[in-house]
Amino acid sequence: MSSMIRRLSSRELKILVVSSVLASTYIGYILLVKPAKEKFVALDEEIMAQQRRLARNSTEIKKADDMERLLAVYEQRFKQPASNEGTMSSILSEIETVAADLKLKIANLTPKRVKETAFSNRFSVSLAIDGEFLDILQFLHTLQSEPHLFDVEEARFDKGTRQQTTSVKASLVLGKTFVP
Repeated sequence: MSSMIRRLSSRELKILVVSSVLASTYIGYILLVKPAKEKFVALDEEIMAQQRRLARNSTEIKKADDMERLLAVYEQRFKQPASNEGTMSSILSEIETVAADLKLKIANLTPKRVKETAFSNRFSVSLAIDGEFLDILQFLHTLQSEPHLFDVEEARFDKGTRQQTTSVKASLVLGKTFVP
C-alpha cells in the first residue's frame, strides 16, 4: 500500500495543479458566473420590458391629456349656459336671429318641454316658417352648422294652394342638447 502512495514527480505535480485550477475554474463558472450571467440577462430583459411598458403608458397618458383637452372644448361648447328657462329663451332668440338674417317669416315659434336626463338636457322648439324653399333649406343648414348646432327632429313642407308661387310653408321641430 505504501508503494501505491508515492511522491508525485514535478511534472505530475504541475499536471495536478493545472487540472485542479481548471476543475475549480469550471466549477466556479458553473456555480457562480453562469447563474450571475443568467440573472443579468433576466434583469436586462425585465428592464427592457419595463421601458416598453413605460413608453406605452406615457403614450397613453399623452393621449389621455389630448382627450381631456378635446373634451374640455366639447364641454365648453355643450355646457348649458343658464337655467332651463334662460337657455330656452336664448335658443328662441337664436332661431329668430337666423330667420331674420335670411329674411324669413316665422309664423309660429313654440318651445316644447325640456327633456332632462342624468347627463343632458334636451331643448326642442316647434316652429312654422314661410318662405322660399331654398331659403328655408339655407335656414336649416345655418342652424345645423357651427356655432348653432341644432338638429332637425321633424320637418314637413307644404307647397300651399297657389301653383305659381315658389313659397313653401315648413313645420319644423328643432332640438339642441346641453350638458347641465
